[in-house]
Amino acid sequence: MILKKLLSGVRYKVLSGNVDIDVKDVCTDTRNMTYKSVFVCTSGTNTDTHKMVKQAIYKGAVAIVCEKDVDVTEGITVILVNNTRYALALMAATFYGRPSDKMTMIGITGTKGKTTVSYMIKSILTRANIPTGLIGSIETSYDDVTEANNNTTPEPLRLQRILSDMYKSGIKAVVMEVSSQGLKMNRVDGIIYDYAVFTNFSRDHIGSTEHKDMDEYLMCKAKLFTMCRHGIFNADDECTQKIIDISKINNVSFFSTGKFVYDNYKTDVVAENINEVISDDKFGIMFGMRISHDSNKIRSHTCVLSLPGLFSVYNALAAASVCDIIFSKCDEEYDLSIYTEALCDIKVDGRLQVVRTKAGAIVVIDYAHNEISLRGIINTMRVYAHGRIITLFGCGGDRSKERRYSMGKAAAELSDMIIVTSDNPRNENPNDIMKDIEMGINLVEAPDYIMISDRKEAIHYALSFAAPGDIVIVAGKGHENYQEIKGSRYYMKDADIVRYYTDMEENRING
Repeated sequence: MILKKLLSGVRYKVLSGNVDIDVKDVCTDTRNMTYKSVFVCTSGTNTDTHKMVKQAIYKGAVAIVCEKDVDVTEGITVILVNNTRYALALMAATFYGRPSDKMTMIGITGTKGKTTVSYMIKSILTRANIPTGLIGSIETSYDDVTEANNNTTPEPLRLQRILSDMYKSGIKAVVMEVSSQGLKMNRVDGIIYDYAVFTNFSRDHIGSTEHKDMDEYLMCKAKLFTMCRHGIFNADDECTQKIIDISKINNVSFFSTGKFVYDNYKTDVVAENINEVISDDKFGIMFGMRISHDSNKIRSHTCVLSLPGLFSVYNALAAASVCDIIFSKCDEEYDLSIYTEALCDIKVDGRLQVVRTKAGAIVVIDYAHNEISLRGIINTMRVYAHGRIITLFGCGGDRSKERRYSMGKAAAELSDMIIVTSDNPRNENPNDIMKDIEMGINLVEAPDYIMISDRKEAIHYALSFAAPGDIVIVAGKGHENYQEIKGSRYYMKDADIVRYYTDMEENRING
């Protein structure tokens, strides 16, 4: 591609060379350089690749895109831009032929619920025979392809490559989690979303490597709605109006349980008559779904989810809101039963994942890794428990200590028994992290608790301690299949550990 065409849409200044040269690739990592490529420099928290320009040229770069001075050899084209990350996103989209323009794009943002909502939307659209791809915190999946993701929202070059591959394989709709960090780092710039969903907003991701404060966090969430044609909002979240005001979006729809600020909006999808469901084969929630996008056509249907809790209802409403608008533009008519059929048995790895033990206890594995999420899942499980709530969790290293205190305090206030263990200690001593959590536990009149640094041993203890009717919450890591220690990742997955010990118990009972 001619460099000038690759830079279309980007404001730039040519410092040396010219833009009428042919380039074969776009790179940001000198380890992946190819001959006749353009190297885009980026400045990050830990690295600044402006310092690697000479290495990039040595490996074949014929053009450099930068946002500050670089030292280059004669004959190399140097392009100056205000923001290389923004330029990279637009260049990546152009390089891969702007695949997002050729598919229905659905973006989901919010503090909680993004992953589950994305899987729900994919399930519904797939059942409606609309080939759908998914990009999120757990994986990228489409057709017969499954790839693990390191970031919830991939970097631009990988993202656009994925979108291109999806389009070539016949995908018609793409549902993706759009993280606040991804928005802040310009990863999705150049994409116009047909639909954007706001799930909820609460305190999270504040720190030196994330967002400086809650205002920046909210602004990044709001950015998605400046890049979409239709916004779909949780009417019950107090930050909904703020995001609408910031983004100035006009084309909006709302979903609600009718319990909070629902009366402020004309709500299009509402849940009614919400009841918990627990039996030998079902652990979830049932509700009536009323849809009225078209005021002349109000439809109702009963939904039963195999996921527990009010937040599962919100997730289902968000998914139905998107899909119903999409269906309204299709020639084929879809009955509301499609939502129940698509959602009744949906399960998401590490999100409210239920395992029943032979001893009669229920284990719930979840990604809850901050105070709000931990309080939410413990309060939800309290409704289902016939016995005790046993909460097992840790906190990540190299992250805010405030999170450790607040999670310890929340667990102490709401649990009957606490098991403090290691999460991803990263570069910290796990015992130091656990002591910080213990300080939070002791801020209130704490229940019994025990500290076991080995997570596998801690889970074994929790399962052996649990009695019939108890609910064991294994929180913090969810779908993650590793434990990060001193820069290395070691295989560890909570669900595998739980199944291993429940199988051992079954074998022991069966002799």
